[in-house]
Amino acid sequence: MLRVSLALYTALGLGLFALGVLYLTLNEFMPYHAEALQTDWSQLTVNYQGFIIGTLRALGAGAAVSGFSIAWMAVAAWRRSIEPYRVLLPAISIGYSGLLCWATWTVSTRTPGDPPLLLNASVVLAAILATLLLAAGTRRRG
Repeated sequence: MLRVSLALYTALGLGLFALGVLYLTLNEFMPYHAEALQTDWSQLTVNYQGFIIGTLRALGAGAAVSGFSIAWMAVAAWRRSIEPYRVLLPAISIGYSGLLCWATWTVSTRTPGDPPLLLNASVVLAAILATLLLAAGTRRRG
């Protein structure tokens, strides 16, 4: 179970890292952001464009750093020991993915946009599953 947990954490980390890189490299918002704001990118003033790109890059930075950290810890735990990461892996993976899901839910419920809420909820569930498997796998080992 420990190996499955670490594999799931690695996949989760790589997915968050990829999302972070995507958001760090955006030059305008995504289609569901346009739906949420009910406007096209070209209709925004330069000031609004700058603010939104800054906000999206902040989200991307958080996802990239969290994702890299999760993947690095999972691989390190696989190669050495889970002990230094037993609390950090669940805290970062559930913490970041949960907050990201909450932000996505906020956009989904407060705007006409259709953000990837189901995908974000799936990431939270994967983090919870990895954590449960981690707990079960480390309990069995003693």
